[in-house]
Amino acid sequence: MKIKSILTPFMFKAFLVITCITLGFGSFAKCDAQSIIGKWKGVSVKNYYSAAYAKEVGKPMDEKSAKELGNSAIEYKSDHTFLMTFSAINDPHVTTMYGSWSQTGDELKLTMEPKYNPQKMTTTATFSIIGNTMLMTAVIPPPSRIIKTISLSTRM
Repeated sequence: MKIKSILTPFMFKAFLVITCITLGFGSFAKCDAQSIIGKWKGVSVKNYYSAAYAKEVGKPMDEKSAKELGNSAIEYKSDHTFLMTFSAINDPHVTTMYGSWSQTGDELKLTMEPKYNPQKMTTTATFSIIGNTMLMTAVIPPPSRIIKTISLSTRM
């Protein structure tokens, strides 16, 4: 029980951050008719855990809907910056993060602001857009507890 109470806040915040990043990645597509530019709302996220973390929490992955996680959104701006917001269920506090993005084909690269990313790491994901729905997959390098995330979002 003690381990669970320590991990729950971390896992919740990790889900929210990964969801926002994933939403951001999923908003790009190879098709010129579909633009990344605009606002995207998080629908769901599936996180796959490292072997050590999966052993610690007793499962290899977890899937959550926005209803379970709270609200998340990302806005991709034409100047190649983004604004990400998220809040927990029944929590009035909204966390806002900024960063920059670049796209090559179906690959999106996001770099968060130094406040949340002191090592200036860039996250890379692949994405596809069908209609107003975006699917994004990001592989996260070690030592992250979450090694892969797949998210679904809709255009706002």
